[in-house]
Amino acid sequence: MLRKSFLVLLLLILTCSSAVAEISKGNLTIAGYLKNETSVGLDTFNEISKFKNILQLSGEYKFNSELAFFMSTKYWYDAVYDWYEKYDTAQLYMGHIQRADWLRDCYLDYVWGQWFLRLGKQQVSWGQADGITILDRLNPVDLTEYWLPDMADIRIPLWMLNINYSPKLNSNLQILIIPDFEQSTAAPPQAPFSFRSYRLFVKAKERIEAAPGSANKLPFGTLGKNYNGTLNTDIYYPSKQFRNSKFGIQWQDRIKDWEYTLNYLYGYDYLARTYLDDVTVQIPPFPANVTFNYSRRFKIVQMLGGSINRSFTQPGLLQGITLRGDAAVYFNEPTYYGDVTSGASRGVNRWDNVFWLMGLDKTFFTDWLVSFQFAQYIMQDAKPGVDNANTGRPYTTMNSYTYGAQDQVENIFSLKVSTDFLNERLKPEILWSFTDDNQGRVSPKITYEIKDDLWLTMGIHYFYGEEQDSNGQFRDNSQFYTMLKFTF
Repeated sequence: MLRKSFLVLLLLILTCSSAVAEISKGNLTIAGYLKNETSVGLDTFNEISKFKNILQLSGEYKFNSELAFFMSTKYWYDAVYDWYEKYDTAQLYMGHIQRADWLRDCYLDYVWGQWFLRLGKQQVSWGQADGITILDRLNPVDLTEYWLPDMADIRIPLWMLNINYSPKLNSNLQILIIPDFEQSTAAPPQAPFSFRSYRLFVKAKERIEAAPGSANKLPFGTLGKNYNGTLNTDIYYPSKQFRNSKFGIQWQDRIKDWEYTLNYLYGYDYLARTYLDDVTVQIPPFPANVTFNYSRRFKIVQMLGGSINRSFTQPGLLQGITLRGDAAVYFNEPTYYGDVTSGASRGVNRWDNVFWLMGLDKTFFTDWLVSFQFAQYIMQDAKPGVDNANTGRPYTTMNSYTYGAQDQVENIFSLKVSTDFLNERLKPEILWSFTDDNQGRVSPKITYEIKDDLWLTMGIHYFYGEEQDSNGQFRDNSQFYTMLKFTF
């Protein structure tokens, strides 16, 4: 943290030293916005589930045509966590911005011939998938509001070195060195978009540590009625050494009308997995002392993938269509297995899983854009290959978000339709994202430009499916929302 603060201070000093003298020449550009986001549950329409006020400021200072500095800051406050007592335990994390998260971007850009260098805190996007991170795994993600915000707000910026070299026209070699590490975040159990897996783990902890009682309070076996239960959870972060950095390389090029990329990523996954290390039983004294020792660990994962893109402009059936695709193989990806009936994980396999997507975009009648995506997440095996020691029945591969059953092949679809009226001042849009398990989300919205610098958005997020499904777990959290945004 000290080294990061020193780097921020150094970059600010470099900027401010010349800013006062040069501001009259137009070298300094400052922009920002104020935004209010309000959500009301569709089931309990009289209860506000979000009243979030956001201030974002960004500035760019150009030293010359080759060197520039950019910085973006963001602060927010959600009053709902002060209004309702049921959110008290989530208030510290969800009520306002955390630690140094107010600093979003902070980097220097340097251009020299065919070279482009970006040094500092930033986010980098690979791939073209909408709402799905197939190649886009360079930054951790903030899922405290699920996948509802824009991806630019979901990604958590990291300190990194971003080196680019263009040996020829339409080509680029990118090398990323990311010594920084932040874990992906999720909402605490009391917040509206807390994952079911998180809630189940917390409930198990509460049962284990409850007053001594019947044996069914224990998740493993039968140890009798008289016991004192304890659940310990330790989280182990990668040590802050250069060898634990994340490394990425991308080659981007064009062959005739086809654009393509080749991507490779190596480093610690930003999502920790939970492991049961051991269970200890101490007898005597009585009642017995039963201790469950869990740990949350980050594992090294390798990703190898690529993308393609082509827009068809020649007359014919494909004219006006843009075809895009992403594909990746995740080597040694941690994959949960366990008992889906009780919703408890029992271990983690390290599998080689595949995720790919194909998208079609086409504009009809001048201003109607239709975008369709089909994706498949394919696991290495259909079954984890481990049996329950107590029942003898095989365990099931589990969804990390819900601890429900995970199909070996998950088919994912999305359809987005958008247009505009009143000279692009009124913009309706509808997004339908779903799987072949009859679960998904429907999100219609409409945005109106009140003034050049003032926009109003109204919409709905409607979730459906079973509780064990990624979207179905939020079926009681469907909401109507508004966003009022003022830019300056």
